Amino acid sequence: MVSCVNAASKAALARLGTVYISNNRSIFANLAFEQWALQYHDLENNGDALIVWSNDPTVVVGRHQNAWLEANVPFLDQNGITLARRFSGGGTVYHDYGNLNISLLTTHKNHCRPRNLRKFAEALNRHFGVNIVPNERDDMILQPGDRKISGTAARISRGRAYHHFTLLVDADLPFLKKTLKSPWVEKIQTNATRSVPAKAVGCLAQEVVGVSVEEVQNVVLDAFRSSCVKSAVIQAEDQSGIAGELAKNEAELRSWDWIFGHSPKFTVMLKDGRSAHVEKGVIRAVDGEISGDIVGSRYDYKLFM
Repeated sequence: MVSCVNAASKAALARLGTVYISNNRSIFANLAFEQWALQYHDLENNGDALIVWSNDPTVVVGRHQNAWLEANVPFLDQNGITLARRFSGGGTVYHDYGNLNISLLTTHKNHCRPRNLRKFAEALNRHFGVNIVPNERDDMILQPGDRKISGTAARISRGRAYHHFTLLVDADLPFLKKTLKSPWVEKIQTNATRSVPAKAVGCLAQEVVGVSVEEVQNVVLDAFRSSCVKSAVIQAEDQSGIAGELAKNEAELRSWDWIFGHSPKFTVMLKDGRSAHVEKGVIRAVDGEISGDIVGSRYDYKLFM
């Protein structure tokens, strides 16, 4: 971790850069674009890329997590909140219009999460007069109070990597907490990756009255562009010739098989006291029996609460 922070050189700072600003409010569209960038953005000729967006209220689970265990699925349904699964690992997060999503794309060799967080924390601290400190988990912590305002995840593929993270600007924190409080914590047994609860959760608005996502976004863009000799700012929606690839990515992200079915195998206690074993979202056995009334069907919380 420390080695990659110290590896920054003048050569690494004097490169081209591309900023993609998305005005799309769909988490599926934005994650689809991010995946396209990971695969096809021209790092050699257009430099590292920064992607920023905010989206409709959404809970996003990590690639290797159990969706029913990490999110309060009934509460999301009742309040019209989207549930999504991203392509990267890490823990579950809540997004809405008061949150800025930031994604940094570079080569695997130049990928360094601590360095990224330090740069943006320093920029935010200078501009707003706050005290944001990255920690060993690659979260950003607002002091005083050890309040987590940003969580990190990353993906590495074929010599390329992105580091993406949330930044809570202005959030309804009690509401956020409800979206992440699963009613099945005591009923599900699994080896899936579990989110690590923060000591406290906060947002910039607690320290900076009237702060806006737009102002924070401008600070982030300036920090990124300041490390580039030359940079371009592009509206993500204006990219031509990529609609087919985006549609393919988005279709996968929206599918039940990805959002729920990709949850690692687990065992859940049903309301009638029976124990169901679930793989790829499908009930494979009940109380150890591989035949029965619900074996072979998709696990649906509405039927089994």
